[in-house]
Amino acid sequence: MIREVEKLADRHEIIVQAGHTEYSSDKMEVFDFISGIELKALYKKADYVVTHGGAGSMFQAIEFQKKAIVFPRLQKYGEHVDDHQLQLAVKLKKMGYLLVFHDGDEMISLFKTLKEDFNPIFHELQGNIPTLIDEQLVKVFDL
Repeated sequence: MIREVEKLADRHEIIVQAGHTEYSSDKMEVFDFISGIELKALYKKADYVVTHGGAGSMFQAIEFQKKAIVFPRLQKYGEHVDDHQLQLAVKLKKMGYLLVFHDGDEMISLFKTLKEDFNPIFHELQGNIPTLIDEQLVKVFDL
């Protein structure tokens, strides 16, 4: 994911929370972890958000009404125990909230679509995440 995002660094200022992933770049500002307060401030300031497929991260992008690309963590790469991130991300894409990066996608092209052609639906979460998704997903993700 970070390598794909770095392809945009010549055109955009990019701040990365890499977590446990060791990554250094002379093109992006990379942090291991950022406090929740700092992360919310960055979300508010950001023009665009690129995130993994954790529910909290996706819903934060929606909450702050950001155009977002999501990289779900996948079971086949040992990134997660199943593909629930992909399932939720695809559902939110179908609902018009964000775009999803899939294997084989070209990041620069997807980002161009995000900037120029994608007009996300904005939703006021008001602390009620299940209003975004149907009953089946609420059951699956125990929201």
